[in-house]
Amino acid sequence: MWILLWLALAGDQNMDYFHIGTFSTKEECVKMLSKASVMVTKKTEAIECISVSLDDTYIRLKKK
Repeated sequence: MWILLWLALAGDQNMDYFHIGTFSTKEECVKMLSKASVMVTKKTEAIECISVSLDDTYIRLKKK
């Protein structure tokens, strides 16, 4: 699974982020990254496709 994130370093060294989307392939993520590149307006901002793998340590919370 691939996630597309907008990331920004703030002046106080904190990081802001926005989850743009989740994709099943890297190609789909990169295609959307190309369109989302307009979100980057400063040197301290970036958008990235990040690979995410879930394993047995992942815990799903059940609805009550």
